[in-house]
Amino acid sequence: MISLSASGLEKRYGRRRVFRGVDLEVVGGQSMAITGHNGSGKSTLARVLAGVLRPTRGSVSLTVDGVQIPKEERPFRTGLVAPYLNLYAQFSPVENLRFIARARQLDDREARIAQTLRLVGLVGREDDLVTTFSSGMVQRVRLAAAVLGEPDVLILDEPTSNLDEEGRTIVRRVIDEYRSAGKVVVVATNDAAEAAECDLACAVAPDRAAAS
Repeated sequence: MISLSASGLEKRYGRRRVFRGVDLEVVGGQSMAITGHNGSGKSTLARVLAGVLRPTRGSVSLTVDGVQIPKEERPFRTGLVAPYLNLYAQFSPVENLRFIARARQLDDREARIAQTLRLVGLVGREDDLVTTFSSGMVQRVRLAAAVLGEPDVLILDEPTSNLDEEGRTIVRRVIDEYRSAGKVVVVATNDAAEAAECDLACAVAPDRAAAS
């Protein structure tokens, strides 16, 4: 069983408070939507939950089969998809994925890469340079990079931005597969329909965050 939880999270940049009072729990097989208006702190909360940004106060815990994962290991157990994450634009998708696979010391690298490229619909474009891709195709490469290591937690920040209907279908399929596999999915979104497809929700605001 996988569980991602947060208690009393607060994030400030200097004197500006982004959010406070975030308490949540998502267990394996569930998805949670992080909602809020533009600038409300959705992306910041996503990064805190992923372990790539420290909260000002509070804590985040990832537990797998009853064992709490050390905080320094949490980013390696989490796949993060976000528009602000850079790829090697002068590399192809397969070259980007090979770099990640080596860095993470993944087994069966070529088989994993081939499976991931099929999952995100990049077969036939895997050897093209990322710099030649549309923004929607770049988003597919980001998704591939996030799921390559089959992480326990998948966090998607505005995952369908710049995607056509085929791309949106791919994102929904990945989310469904992760839930079916008993993993945790978190989606930061402004899209009401996308949020409604999630099991849980956390509305973020500077004064207080409410989970339901």
